[in-house]
Amino acid sequence: MQFEGAYLEDGKGWSIWDTFTNFPGQCPSGVMVHENATDTIRLRKGNVACDFYHLYPQDLRLAKRLHAKNFRFSVAWTRIFPKGDGPVNQAGLDYYSKMVDTILELGMVPAVTLYHWDLPEELQRRFGGWNSREIVPIFANYSATVFNALGDRVIYWTTINEPKTFCWEGYGTGMHAPGIRDPMQVANCSMNVLYAHAAAVKQFRKIVPGGKISMNLNAEWSVPFDSNSEQDQEAAQRKQDFEVGVYADPVYFGQFPDSVRARVPYLPEIPDDLARDLAGSFDYFALNQYTSSYAKYSDGSDSALGRCDYDVTHTGKDGLILGEQGDSGWLYSLPWGFRKVLNYVNDRYKPAEISITENGFNVKGESFMTLDEITHDTQRVKYFQEYIRNAVEAAVYDNVPISNYHAWALMDNFEWTDGYSKHFGVCYTNFTTQERILKASARYLANTFAPAK
Repeated sequence: MQFEGAYLEDGKGWSIWDTFTNFPGQCPSGVMVHENATDTIRLRKGNVACDFYHLYPQDLRLAKRLHAKNFRFSVAWTRIFPKGDGPVNQAGLDYYSKMVDTILELGMVPAVTLYHWDLPEELQRRFGGWNSREIVPIFANYSATVFNALGDRVIYWTTINEPKTFCWEGYGTGMHAPGIRDPMQVANCSMNVLYAHAAAVKQFRKIVPGGKISMNLNAEWSVPFDSNSEQDQEAAQRKQDFEVGVYADPVYFGQFPDSVRARVPYLPEIPDDLARDLAGSFDYFALNQYTSSYAKYSDGSDSALGRCDYDVTHTGKDGLILGEQGDSGWLYSLPWGFRKVLNYVNDRYKPAEISITENGFNVKGESFMTLDEITHDTQRVKYFQEYIRNAVEAAVYDNVPISNYHAWALMDNFEWTDGYSKHFGVCYTNFTTQERILKASARYLANTFAPAK
């Protein structure tokens, strides 16, 4: 969705994000993509995005020029099964097979994510998508189909990208597709994600022996608003429990965090059979990390999942913001928070390896800059310098088992409800001509990861 475009080509079906963007304001929450980024000549919306579907050979060569060792991409479910299940669309499998071959020919390692929020619209209409347990065998079958097609050449896999984001924003706040606002559906989505992941991993073990699989989890570092307050310290831990623990604790410990279970009575217990299936289902920890925030105790405060008893802020007791603000309201650069998160994941879950699968920054006001200003993105360079340094320190001094690092993103793309108003790319994308132009951050990453001489 964010990169591929070609939204109905070669047999691809309709996804919930196609609906969200093509019929602005018609989802239950009434939320729309920024500026109704529909397929006009001016905006060329998510139906086109970066046109990666057609331009992937040149984009992969660009990644190689920047000394990328790995290349992560997501499979569009509706390219494989246009209606979510039923007949396989062979053209979709062939497309991804050719892409994997190209990645390997260029000497890079492919990393594949099976689900990146673009649920087939037909499944949402039939039974409510991730709100229903019916999705589990369908997702397992879809996963097995892709494993069979690509598993002979791909080692690194993830089943689902950022369940916290699409469950909370898609079914809780209504800010993302399918635009629903219902805490119970957030709970159902979270449970069904775990069932679907476990079912997919069962297929994976049979089809891709020797492969590695996980789920991409996004994690902020949570800083106590008042470091001397025990209530704020507990609120910071509780925020980790709600945002990361709901998806990681069942895998590693067989149950949801106690702080979540105590506050969300409609979140079911993890049954023994699911706990057994989840155990050992993360061969590595796939971490998406961008930002940090303060957590402050607040009795009765709610999250999208339900009562959480904490508030989130980026302004401290001293009135100063927590780090340099990006262009997104949620994004603040706090490099030492990255090291804290890496240590938190390592200490709590003790994974064999941690793959940093997303890390990046959008520069404030980039949409209103000249091309010369855009390509001299010193704030993004600073972000990468400091975040990478903290990751290196976590690996070298703290013995955190970091195996690889993926910057987000190769190029500016369609950023969900933000449309084309936010820019994470290290390459500028001209969405009219589809020209890619290197920013200073691209050159910085290329130099940083160039082979030693």
